[in-house]
Amino acid sequence: MIILKLRTALTIQMTALFFVLLTGIILPKLVYSQKSDTFNFIDDIPVMKTMNVEPEFSFSFDSPSGRIIILIATSDEKKESIIQFYDEIMPQLGWMIKGSDYLRGTEKFQLISSHNQNGLIWRLSITPKSNN
Repeated sequence: MIILKLRTALTIQMTALFFVLLTGIILPKLVYSQKSDTFNFIDDIPVMKTMNVEPEFSFSFDSPSGRIIILIATSDEKKESIIQFYDEIMPQLGWMIKGSDYLRGTEKFQLISSHNQNGLIWRLSITPKSNN
């Protein structure tokens, strides 16, 4: 009788752990909330069709000051084309352009490029807006 109760409890715990892992880690990387002809949304960030998101370097979580979403992507598009795409699409989604940042409510979207041996890497992020 005790062994049966332990087996049942262990099965329930394993199922709960699997569910938490599935919903918290695996599914967010697979879910696109909307699609269009030229871009997808991943965690509220529009991603050009020509960009390849690197899921092993991308993440999202909620912090006490707000959500933090980081997508790392590569693309063969020219830097100017990608910047132009975001300058056009972000205001349509309610973001205001301020310098090189995009602001909406309490959040800031940034599009940052850097070079590595294979070309440009893009960091797309939504973070809480600082009060400075």
